[in-house]
Amino acid sequence: MALLEVQNLNVNIKHKHTIFSVLNGINFTINDGEIVGLTGESGCGKTLTALSVMRLLPPAARITGGSILYRAASGETVDLCSLDEESLRRIRGKEIAMIFQESRQSLNPLMRIGAQIAEVLELHGTEKHAAHNAALDLLCQLKFPEPEKILHAWPHQLSGGMCQRVMIAIAAICRPRLLIADEPLTSLDTANQNHILSLLKQINREFGTAILFISHDIPVARHFCSRFLVMHAGAIIENTGGLAEAIPSGENRNLATIPKTDAPALITIRNLSNAYVSRNFGLFGKKKIKPVLHNVNMEIAAGEIFGITGESGCGKTTLARCILGLIDYEGEIVIGGENSQGVHSGRSCRIQMVFQDPGASLNPLKKIGWLLEEPLIIHRLGSAAERSRKVDEMLERVGLDPSYKTRRVHELSGGQKQRACIARALMPDSKILIADEAISSLDISVGVQILNLFRELRESLGLTILFISHNISAVEYLCDRMVVMG
Repeated sequence: MALLEVQNLNVNIKHKHTIFSVLNGINFTINDGEIVGLTGESGCGKTLTALSVMRLLPPAARITGGSILYRAASGETVDLCSLDEESLRRIRGKEIAMIFQESRQSLNPLMRIGAQIAEVLELHGTEKHAAHNAALDLLCQLKFPEPEKILHAWPHQLSGGMCQRVMIAIAAICRPRLLIADEPLTSLDTANQNHILSLLKQINREFGTAILFISHDIPVARHFCSRFLVMHAGAIIENTGGLAEAIPSGENRNLATIPKTDAPALITIRNLSNAYVSRNFGLFGKKKIKPVLHNVNMEIAAGEIFGITGESGCGKTTLARCILGLIDYEGEIVIGGENSQGVHSGRSCRIQMVFQDPGASLNPLKKIGWLLEEPLIIHRLGSAAERSRKVDEMLERVGLDPSYKTRRVHELSGGQKQRACIARALMPDSKILIADEAISSLDISVGVQILNLFRELRESLGLTILFISHNISAVEYLCDRMVVMG
């Protein structure tokens, strides 16, 4: 029998007095040591399928039919749908582990990395000192750079790619028989993506762990997995052509549509430098000055879509934060003829930013409509009726139905969260939009829609857009000019 067999799985979500069917008759199997891909558009049900296997569905969701048969280490076949919570706890983490979609949010900011890795073993009965030693051994085995330093680090001291590798270590510490990796490559540049894929391959090869690899990136799933399934609207389908054809590339770029403008520079950056103070991990660590930007010079014209690309850690986001005035810098940034050193009273309304991590950018306690309306309330723009109409308009612009304004953040998929962040950034009448990895968590087809939306906004609203991405194909597809940071 297969290690995992999902049979006719059905899941409903209740929202107020309405019941939505989100998974409809899902069937698939995973064999011992196999890597199976699960791909499809954002919101199609990939993550809900994974959470159903783990029995970690949100309160509003409920399994209404089907079975999830798992062949346990004891040799007994159990239906995960029928197990009580105590029985599930003996399986979760130890036999079936999961890497969640947003790694930085999944880590406890108040615990050091070593304690979080060791905690999994401790929950399953390992003594604390032995668990800590096992965590160090695992990091060494998985070829983490400076493993002892990482064990003593706090999550905020690690890069996004390293946080994702730590999440994999947490999931692998018990040598699980099945590992579910939910969008483990989101927001990572190509080099870090290759690190993560190599790490998963090593776990699969050395521990014999079967992997359910969830991704909206079909080419990656096709290359990495022995076989892959495609979901659409809560069901598994066979045809993959529609999504694969949506992949943008430099060859598909229509140069005739790019305006050749002689507009004056709207943003001028001269001799921009930035550094931060870093302390070695530990109580008595020495302080170090680490440069991030060094004598950066560039001009961005009014109405231009300007691309910035490069590997993670090269300073792309730091540059954006300097333009926004969120961090100190040396040098000069002139916006619209005005030196922007320091916080300017009108700057936050003129410049808006779509941040890299959509989940961390949205208040989980508020509804989406409130989150979109908040910038207008802060700047006292429009009446309540006008603000409500603009919320509906912006949701439709980014491909979300206006009914989404009554939902909360946890009810949205990763791609839907990012679209809500883009809609929120568009709410004030901004002249400059900074998009920091705005399509990294979106599937291919939706990502292309967002890129085309940026073009439409440039033409209809006269926006100047600074587009930051490690996806060079997307930058070439969208931008008038680009620079590569290194």
